[in-house]
Amino acid sequence: MRRALIIANEAYADPQFVSLPGAVADADSLREVLENPAIGAFDDVRVLRNRTVHDIGRAVANFFHKTEPDDLLLLHISAHGLKDAAGDLFFAAADSEHDSHLIRATALSAADIRHEMADSRAKQIVVLLDCCYSGAFARDERARGARDADLAGPFRGRGHVVLTSCAGTELSFERDGQGVFTRAVVDGLRSGRADRNGDGIVDTDELYEYVADRVREVSSRQRPTLSVHRKEGVIRVAWAGREAPPPPPGDDPPGRWRRLAAAVTPGRATGGALPRRVAVPILAVWTMLCASVGYAGPVHAVGAGCFQPPQVRVATSVAGLAPYREVADAFERWSARQHRGCPLARIYLYPAAAEDVRAGIGAGWDSSGEPGRRYLQDVGPHPDLWLPESAADVTRLGPAGAGVLGRVDEIAATPVVLGVPQAQVAAGDAVDAARRMGRTWRELFRDAAADQGVVRADPTVSAPARLATYALYGGERGPVSASTARQDVEGRVDRALDAGSYPIGDDLAVLCRQRTRATSAPAAEARTPAVVLTEQALVRYNQGRPLGAGCPARQPPPAAERLQAFYPSDSPLLFLTVARLSWPAAVQSPAVRAGASNFVRWLIDEEAGQQALVRVGLRPPGVTATAPVDRANGALFDWPFGRVRPLRELVAADQDRVREVYRRAHRPGRVLVALDASGSMREPSEDRRRSRFEVAVDGVGRSLERVGRRDEFGLRTFSTVTANARQIVPIGPPGPTVADGLRAEVRRIRPSGDTPLHQTVRQGAAQLRGGGGDPLRALVVVTDGQDTSRQPPPTPAELAGVRLYVLAVGDAACAGSPLDRLAQGTGGDCYDTRADRLDGTLDRLFTALWKGAD
Repeated sequence: MRRALIIANEAYADPQFVSLPGAVADADSLREVLENPAIGAFDDVRVLRNRTVHDIGRAVANFFHKTEPDDLLLLHISAHGLKDAAGDLFFAAADSEHDSHLIRATALSAADIRHEMADSRAKQIVVLLDCCYSGAFARDERARGARDADLAGPFRGRGHVVLTSCAGTELSFERDGQGVFTRAVVDGLRSGRADRNGDGIVDTDELYEYVADRVREVSSRQRPTLSVHRKEGVIRVAWAGREAPPPPPGDDPPGRWRRLAAAVTPGRATGGALPRRVAVPILAVWTMLCASVGYAGPVHAVGAGCFQPPQVRVATSVAGLAPYREVADAFERWSARQHRGCPLARIYLYPAAAEDVRAGIGAGWDSSGEPGRRYLQDVGPHPDLWLPESAADVTRLGPAGAGVLGRVDEIAATPVVLGVPQAQVAAGDAVDAARRMGRTWRELFRDAAADQGVVRADPTVSAPARLATYALYGGERGPVSASTARQDVEGRVDRALDAGSYPIGDDLAVLCRQRTRATSAPAAEARTPAVVLTEQALVRYNQGRPLGAGCPARQPPPAAERLQAFYPSDSPLLFLTVARLSWPAAVQSPAVRAGASNFVRWLIDEEAGQQALVRVGLRPPGVTATAPVDRANGALFDWPFGRVRPLRELVAADQDRVREVYRRAHRPGRVLVALDASGSMREPSEDRRRSRFEVAVDGVGRSLERVGRRDEFGLRTFSTVTANARQIVPIGPPGPTVADGLRAEVRRIRPSGDTPLHQTVRQGAAQLRGGGGDPLRALVVVTDGQDTSRQPPPTPAELAGVRLYVLAVGDAACAGSPLDRLAQGTGGDCYDTRADRLDGTLDRLFTALWKGAD
C-alpha cells in the first residue's frame, strides 16, 4: 500500500512566528500529484493543516505504526523549524511557542519522528522536508531555513530516504506563495521531467537530482540534500507524468536576452553598438512584452531558462476538479509551445463549495470578523478565478461581490440526462427517438423507476440534481405539493438508493457507488439503476475517468453497464462560467491577473481551449461536439437534435423553490448517535479547556438545532464500564429541551474503560431497525479508538437497512479500518476529524440526514 502524510502549518498562535501561506499551497499541490492515479497513485493521502503538536504527534505515530512490510510511506513536512538550547531539531505546530525553553514542550521533535521511523515495519520510507524557520524576510521571499541546522542528521534508519530543501548552513525559501523546494518536487512529478533515465518511473535518486537542479536555478543560496540509509533497491515515488516540450537550444528567454544584448553592444556580428536612442527603446519594449505575457519574477523550474510564470489560483467544485485539471494542463502545454517552452501561467486548482466561496468573497477572504470561519486554512487561497458548478452560483453573490467580482464569461454547457445501463436499453427506432428529446423527464423517470430504479444526488448539494428535480416537480407549470413529490419522486429515489447502498451526497459519490456495483459481480446484485447526471459526467464515467479522490480511475464499466444518455425534452441546461476576481495587490500581483486573463481568453477565443473543453466532455458555445462526446461513450453528439426550444439555466429563484419542496418531501431521519465513553475520551481536546467527550457532547447538542418535527434522534454511550454504557436519549422525536437534558445527563459520566466498538455497532443497527415507517436510518459513531473487545466486525447482513457513519477523532483513523469499509458498504462514510472540528463535521452530516422537514 502507498500512503502519504502531509503536514503543513501556515498559521501559528504565537505571534513570534510569521505566517507561511505557502504551506497551504505546498500541501494541496503535493496531494494532487500523489493522488493522481497516473502519477503518484497513492492509496491514501492524509493532509494535516495547522494542527496542534498533540494532533501531529499522534498522526505521525499512527502513520508509521499501522503499516505492513511492503508499504511505501511518504512523509512531507512544511512548517517552521526550530532548535532548542541544546541544538536539537523540532518542527513548529499551530500551538508551538517560540521561546527556546518552551520548544521541547510545545513542538514536534525530529528525534521522535526518527524513533517512529525506526520502529516502523515498512521497508520503504521517503521523507520530504521543506522546513520553515524564523529569519529575515525579503519583500518577495520568506526564509525557510536556519543557519547551523542539520536537517538530515536526525533521520537515520533502515530503508530511509530523506530529501531536504537546504543544506545545514543555508536558508530555504518560500516564493510566489509556495515553497521553492516543494514546487520543484511537484513540477518534477507532474511533468515527468524528473524521470531522468526515461524508464517511466521517478525514483528517489532521480527526484533529488531534478529538484536540486531546479532549486539552484531559483535560489543560489539554497542547496537541497539527499540522505540515504540502507536503502533496498529502487524506491519509486511516482510514474512519469506528462512532458512539456523543452525550449529550443539558445531560444529560451535568457538566450533571447543575450542575443538582444549582443545586438546593442559592440561586436563583430553587428559591426558596433546600436545608437543609444535605438537601443534603449528596444530594451524597454522587450521588457514590456515579457511582462504582458505574464513573465515575472525569478527563474523557476519550468524548463531550462524560463522566467517564473505566475501561479493562478482557481476555485472550482469537487465535480469540476478533475476535468478542469485536464483543461489547465492543456493550457500550460499549449502556452509553453507558443512561447518557446515557457507557459504563460501555472494553474493551481482546488475544490471549494459555492457557499464558502460566496461567503469568502463577501468577507474579502478575511476571517477576522467571523468566528469559526478560516478561509485560508479551511477553504483555500484567494481565488483569482472561480469555475463554479452552475452559473446560478455566481448570480447568487449579488451585492456581496461588489469590488471583488469582475467579468463573468460563459465557457461551456452540458445537458442534464438520464443515464440508463446498456443492458436495460432495447434496440429500435422508438428507443432512439426517446433518447433524442422524445420524452419528458417525468415520463422517462416513471418508466425507469418502475423497471430498474433511479438514483440521484442530493438536490441540496448538486446543481444537476436540482435541475432534473425541477422538471420532475412540474417545471414551468409550477412545483407539485410536497406529498405528491414524496409519492411520485422522492419515495422511488429513496428505495433505489437504499437497495444499492448509495450514499446521500453529491454526484461523484453516487457515481462512485455505481461504478463499484458495475465492476463487482453485477450479475449477483439487483438490476443496476438509472442515474440522473450531466452528459459530461456520463461520458467520463463510461471512459473510466477518476470520480474524485476517493474513487480513482479504473477500467471502464462492462459493456452491459455502460450508461446510455436519454435527453429529456424539458430539461434545463447547466451553463458553466468562469468568474474573474480582483484582490488587493498584496495577494494578487499584476502578473497573476495577466495570467488569469490569458487562461480565460484561451478558454473562450482559442480553438485549442475550446477543444480542451470538448475533450473533457463539455460543449463550448458554437462548437460542434466531437469525441469523446459520442455514441462510443453513451452520448449523442448532435444534441439538441435540431429542436427549436430555449436552452436556459435554471435561475436561482427556481432552484430555491426546488430546495424548499425537496426539504418538505424528504423522508424523516432516524438517527442514533453512539458516543465513545471509554477512558481515552477523557483526554483534553485541542482547545485544552474541554475533554474530547465534552466537545463531542456539545457538538451533538448543537446539531440538534437542525432536527425537524418528523425526525427522530437517540443517543447512547458505550464503554466496557457498565455505568458508562447506557441509553441517554431514547430514539424518538426530540423535544425542545432535549439538548439541555442531554448535557445534564452526560455530565454524570466520567469516561473510563475500553472500547467495545463492534458490539456497539451491532446493537445500534438492531435498535434502529425497530419502529415503523420508512425513515432514513443512520448510526453515527463518535470514537477516538479501535475495537478492544476482540469480537469480529459486524457483517453486512447485521447492518442491513442502516447507514453507518464513523467520526474518528484522536487516535482513531479511517484509512484501512474495518469500520471504514463497512461504512462505505452501507452507503455511509468514515470521517477523520479533530475533536475541536467535530461541531462542523456533525453539522454537515446532520444537514445531509435531516432536512428540517416540518
